[in-house]
Amino acid sequence: MIEDIYTIEVPFRGTYRLQRLRFGQGGPRLVVVGGLHGNELNSVYALNLLAGALRAQAPVGTVDLIPMANAFGIEEGNKLGPFDDQDLNQCFPGDADGTAMQRVAHALFQASCADVCVDLHSGSILVEELPQVRLSTHGDGHELARSLGLPLVWRRQPRPGNRNQLVDCWRAAGCTAFRITGGRGASLDKRVGASVADSLRRLMGAMGMSRPPAPNPVLADVTDERMVALRCGTGGFFVPEVAVAERVEAGNLLGRIVAPVGGATLEEVRAPCSGMVVTSRLYPMVHAQELLLRLVVLDGG
Repeated sequence: MIEDIYTIEVPFRGTYRLQRLRFGQGGPRLVVVGGLHGNELNSVYALNLLAGALRAQAPVGTVDLIPMANAFGIEEGNKLGPFDDQDLNQCFPGDADGTAMQRVAHALFQASCADVCVDLHSGSILVEELPQVRLSTHGDGHELARSLGLPLVWRRQPRPGNRNQLVDCWRAAGCTAFRITGGRGASLDKRVGASVADSLRRLMGAMGMSRPPAPNPVLADVTDERMVALRCGTGGFFVPEVAVAERVEAGNLLGRIVAPVGGATLEEVRAPCSGMVVTSRLYPMVHAQELLLRLVVLDGG
C-alpha cells in the first residue's frame, strides 16, 4: 500500500509527497530509505525490485520502503532539495517548524525509526563504488551487516561532520542502522540495483522475516585502518588502468594523470599495497588532492 507520510504544497509545482510502501504488520520492523540525494538512482530501482518480491510473498513483521525521499530532487537530477538547496541528509533529525527540507527530514525521521534501518546511496556523480555496507564501530549490528552478503563491510569510526545524517540520528535514537552504497550517481546500474535488492532480502532472512536468497560471500570485512585512499598530487586528466572490484599488487600501475592538452604524463598512480579497488574515479578532470581510488587491504595482503 502506498501512503503519504508528509506533503507540501509547492507554488507552480504541485504537491511534494513523501511516500511509503508498507508490507506486512507487527514486528520486527525494517525500514529502508532511498533517494535522499536526488542524483542517486540505484536505490529507487533496488527498492522497486524489493517491492515486487514483497508483493509476491508478504513478510513476517513489517517492511517499510521509502524509495524517493527527495522526490523533486530526483525529478531534476539534483542532489540537493529544490526548495532551498539544502542537503536533506544533513537536516536530521529535522525541525517541524524549520525550512522545507528540515520539515521533510522531521517527518521522515519520525516515520522511520525501527528495529533495523537502512539508508541507500550511490557513489557521487564523479566516482563508482563497489556495493558495500557501512556501519559504525560503536554499537551493534555487525552480524546483520554481514548477512547482507555485500562484497565489502566497512566498520567506520564516527565522523563528527555526520551528526545530522539520517543513519547517525537513527543510531542516536537506539536503532540498528546501516548505510549501503554502490554504483555511481546520476546513472542507473541495474546490476548494482539487483545486488542491493538481494542483499536486503538476505537481511530480512537474518531478521526472521522471510526466506533469504542464496548467501553471497563477503570479500572484505574491515575497519578504517585497512582502507587506503589515493589522491592526486596534481590536477589534470585522469586515465584509470583498473576498475572497481579488481585486485592489484603493490607497485601496480593504477592510472595516470595526463595534461588535458597534449596528453603528457604528469603523474603515475601506483598501488602502495596489495588489495582490491573499491572506489574508482570515473569523471576524468581532477584537481590536486581529489580522490582517485580507494583500496581495501584484504586478509593476508
